[in-house]
Amino acid sequence: MNTAAASGGDGVAGVQLQEFAYFVVIDLEATCERGRRIYPQEIIEFASVVVDGATGEQLAEAFRAYVRPLHHRELTNYCRELTGIAQADVDAGVDLREALRAHDAWLDARGVKNAAAGGGGGGGGGFAVVTWGDWDCRTMLEGECRFKRIIGDGKPEYFDRWINLKVPFRQVFDRGGARRIGLEEALAVAGLAFEGRPHSGLDDARNTARLLALLMRRRGGVRLAITGSLPPPPSQLITSYSIMFQRSP
Repeated sequence: MNTAAASGGDGVAGVQLQEFAYFVVIDLEATCERGRRIYPQEIIEFASVVVDGATGEQLAEAFRAYVRPLHHRELTNYCRELTGIAQADVDAGVDLREALRAHDAWLDARGVKNAAAGGGGGGGGGFAVVTWGDWDCRTMLEGECRFKRIIGDGKPEYFDRWINLKVPFRQVFDRGGARRIGLEEALAVAGLAFEGRPHSGLDDARNTARLLALLMRRRGGVRLAITGSLPPPPSQLITSYSIMFQRSP
């Protein structure tokens, strides 16, 4: 388990009053291979930074856990080169259940989970999870938790609702249409340079948080709202997610 200091926001002038006291920006990295899909794909890095809903500033500490895969224990050369994650990092990592537990405790220790109305100084209460895209919460985390039967208290319910930052980004910067836009490109459009290493979970989370802060204050600011959610849990664990994760290459 590693934690790392996070840089502050890019400025807080004219920040829009937000519904939430805090935003928990997460980024997940997973096992991968060039040119083909790995089944089951598993999370190998779980990174998170917290943004104050009143100021757009990132809290002083960030969360990072390296997660040990169970089915494809040896990272591919492509995966190591893409993410910068070494085999030794995941060998010494924790399982996904423990990573979720540690992240939840980390939020609790910083008062994020119990933020009341106005707790972040922004007039709102509680917090929302923020991602760049829907993949992290809708596909990767949900799919792996179902496949590994991490249910109930094992996976906190706050991961079932999230803000896909691509939605307000497209609204502000008029990037409509179905064309995919990556985080680096979005930062460039917004006039920001990517800081750190692309596909490092922690660096991706920090840069997503920088873009979040910019949207909060641009042209009077954007009031962020939940954009995605999971349906109520089905009666059976075997769903399209777990079926997908059980397929063979």
